[in-house]
Amino acid sequence: MTPVRNLNPSERNTLLLALAWLVALVATLGSLYYSEVRNFIPCTLCWYQRIAMYPLALLLGIALWRGDAGVKPYAITLSLLGLFWSSYHLLELWVPGLAPNVCKGPIPCNVEYLPQFPIPLQAWLAFALITLALLGVSPRRD
Repeated sequence: MTPVRNLNPSERNTLLLALAWLVALVATLGSLYYSEVRNFIPCTLCWYQRIAMYPLALLLGIALWRGDAGVKPYAITLSLLGLFWSSYHLLELWVPGLAPNVCKGPIPCNVEYLPQFPIPLQAWLAFALITLALLGVSPRRD
């Protein structure tokens, strides 16, 4: 078995894009499971995180299929946006009153369906993993 550090740039990019895509796909399917099967109603900040995650599953899947490392700036931008919103959501959840409450919908942002492993923490971990994987992707060579 070849260690990751010994892979050529193309193989390394493929591996990292596959990891990022897999994380985005699992996060997307997980959020759909929570809302469509478990009937967890998403709050405003959950929607912002979904707005960043759902396109990542598509973009990274297409980039992986095409072997296109040029997706990096677009995907990393979405991932960092999602990381920001999930961080803000965790702040709202763990330190009430510190951040202005942006939730104006029927579900407050500080309601947690899974207190043992909060959904915003799950999103934060997914965005962090995607960002780290994308940081390792080499720029494409034309």
